[in-house]
Amino acid sequence: MTRHDRFSRPGGGPAPATTAPSGRRPGGHRPALSLVPGSRAGTPVELSTLTRRPMPADVRGAIVTPVRGALMASWMLMDGPSRVPQGRVLLAWTPAGDDRTDVTAHLGLAGAQVLLAVWPGLRGDWSGVVRPTVAEVTELHAALRLATAVLDRLTD
Repeated sequence: MTRHDRFSRPGGGPAPATTAPSGRRPGGHRPALSLVPGSRAGTPVELSTLTRRPMPADVRGAIVTPVRGALMASWMLMDGPSRVPQGRVLLAWTPAGDDRTDVTAHLGLAGAQVLLAVWPGLRGDWSGVVRPTVAEVTELHAALRLATAVLDRLTD
């Protein structure tokens, strides 16, 4: 598990904090992984578009995937499956007072979901702080799955 404190922000000082009220859709049923409002059908949005406001009340967090150096995100709803998909990272964040946010990351594995990292007291757009950990763990998981598949094939 990795733990970062509020003083370990790359580039020195904290980013300016911004907040906005969370938007909650009235009624209706959404799939377990839902699109972020304003995105095209089937397309996740950049995590940095979500980090400036609190998570909606009806979501567990955002499933993130590194794509060409950016983190793309889709909401994981409370009433959807409880397990994080294998090899994916679920980020959740809660207000921590004084324009700060506590962020946690969970990794989905074949047999379990594990706590990957905790970043307490982040300010502003914190997506750049979590990106290296999420990208490296996701790539490592993919490499290990590939190595396992090759070994399985060679031993058959």
